[in-house]
Amino acid sequence: MSTIAPFWRDPGVASLKAPTPPDEASRLQFYLLRGGEAAALVAFLSFCVMWVQWQLTSPGFYNISGDFTGFWTAGELALEGHASDAYREMPHFFKELALHGDTTRLYIAFFYPPLFLLLCTGFALLSYFPALCLWLASTCACYAAALRALLPKTSRDGAHVWVLFLGYPAVMVNVGFGQNSFLSTALLGGAAVWLDERPELAGLCFGCLAYKPQLGIIVPLALAVTGRWRTFAVAAATVLVLAAVSTLVLGTDVWPAFIADMGVARHNWMEAPDHRFLAFLITIFGVLRLHDEPLWVAYGVQAAVTVTAVLLLVGALLRRPPGVRSGKAEGAAIAACVPLCSPFMLEYDLLVLAVPMAWLLGEALRTGFRRGEGLALVAAYLAPVAFKITAFDNAFKSGVIAVITLLFIVVLRRMTRPGEPCTAAAPQVRVTSALGEAAEITVGKPA
Repeated sequence: MSTIAPFWRDPGVASLKAPTPPDEASRLQFYLLRGGEAAALVAFLSFCVMWVQWQLTSPGFYNISGDFTGFWTAGELALEGHASDAYREMPHFFKELALHGDTTRLYIAFFYPPLFLLLCTGFALLSYFPALCLWLASTCACYAAALRALLPKTSRDGAHVWVLFLGYPAVMVNVGFGQNSFLSTALLGGAAVWLDERPELAGLCFGCLAYKPQLGIIVPLALAVTGRWRTFAVAAATVLVLAAVSTLVLGTDVWPAFIADMGVARHNWMEAPDHRFLAFLITIFGVLRLHDEPLWVAYGVQAAVTVTAVLLLVGALLRRPPGVRSGKAEGAAIAACVPLCSPFMLEYDLLVLAVPMAWLLGEALRTGFRRGEGLALVAAYLAPVAFKITAFDNAFKSGVIAVITLLFIVVLRRMTRPGEPCTAAAPQVRVTSALGEAAEITVGKPA
């Protein structure tokens, strides 16, 4: 006790006043967060119940989460020793037809690299419906864990705020398609969480992201600019190991079949003027093609958007103040840039925006909101709903691109100017210890 008592007798500490009660804005923020968390949890659980009811009432086959049929049947072909047939339309289509027996259903093509086919082979060891349930439950759990880890642990306001992202509408969109954006978001979020303390694990996450190459376009450049060479090396090694393992398991003929299938994907999804496919794209390329603009215009504008986004990201990474280095901030910036870097991004890929939203919200709760951040968060959260609106000649689809851009900009601003004054910054007091050391303490806002 004698070693502690002098500190408490210090005049600097004795003169501290008790923290003032939270103001109206703080109380409003607290109640909004608690109400939002409750609403998000109710929405998520209600959707889960409805999903089960839809599956149980479907005659013979389950139309909801139907994209998983493409994954499961591709894995089944691989189990039968015909992995390359997963990339050929007729053998793959007949596998799907044998599963659901509905000749009116669209063919769900398989455009993913053999790395992902290897994962699908594992799920095909189960029958279809158990495999679908395991796929959605396991990847959703990884998604929730990554977002929870991104948010501050000590903030009273942020204690359970990760629950908000269970009610993020893109969650329902991804489940409705039976797609893989839970996995993509978990990998991006996990990389952001581990980039500082466990760079090898971050590299593993980035390397596994190669299962969907369009999501990782910016990653090598971003890691090189920030000098995270250990993460870069592990990511590269992960890709090489996964490619080698998939080749050994699936056979060498799977790669030529995959490369040939890329041409089919480009024609059917990118170049063919088919609004059934173009309506799902969340990129400026998709919007222009949806409005029947020529291919050269769509590719040209998309290239300009991609180059601009990359330059902004690189510039922000290089302009960070001296001594300021945050893996979570860099990971959030990379994830926010991803939807702007490829012409081929579909509506369920909006789920990756949960990573920059979670980081930005966590920082705002910790140090206060800055101008435009609240608007960016609300707009990005509702973007999957707005994308479904086809009124006014699909104007809302174009608006989603503007929302993605706004979120990207505010994330870059927060990363490059961490000390900028906030609209709701907490008061600080100066504490001097018995040894003469001074420290700034934020009252009511733990760092």
